[in-house]
Amino acid sequence: MLLPFSGASLQSGTLTLVPDRRQSLLDAALKLVEEGGLDAVTIAALTERSGMSNGSIYHHFGSRAGVFAQLYADSYGRCVAAMLPALKAGSAEEGVRGLTLSYLDWVMANPSRARFLYAAPDHADPAAKMAEFAPVLAWFLDRTAAGELRALPPWALEPVAMGPAHESVRRFLLGVFDLAQAREIVADAVWAVLNPRNPGSP
Repeated sequence: MLLPFSGASLQSGTLTLVPDRRQSLLDAALKLVEEGGLDAVTIAALTERSGMSNGSIYHHFGSRAGVFAQLYADSYGRCVAAMLPALKAGSAEEGVRGLTLSYLDWVMANPSRARFLYAAPDHADPAAKMAEFAPVLAWFLDRTAAGELRALPPWALEPVAMGPAHESVRRFLLGVFDLAQAREIVADAVWAVLNPRNPGSP
């Protein structure tokens, strides 16, 4: 899932180029979040950091909330994009482990974006997020229908199947967990939940 890094925007479930000016504002917002959390992102701080006018910010994003919404879409899209190549795996196990490892590796390479995603879930557009995640969900549903994955309802994929990955990432972002050392173990744990041959699987 590699993107052109001149800018990306979530539209109808796809990532498309946006002008460099918008991307510069998003980059400035991300830097402010990294330095001081969500409260550090104000219109005044954005104008100072980006060198752009209030009018430019309102023109591109409409409001501070609009900045957060686009930053979430931009970051989530990049995360999903990093996972998509794993869907080409030959077996279900390879695919599950590949998705998990790709996600963990993206987090380690992009801790600021990952931290924002975990800190600002209320700024996500649920419909757009689902559209972006659709290829991954379709892969899970197809493999489940074929009996290659444990039959879990779609809502359980993130909290149940990916639970070990999410908790490990949270601890990594707090600086109290070595994600690089644990990545293979985490992938094993996710596969253990989805392995249809595990005891107790339907």
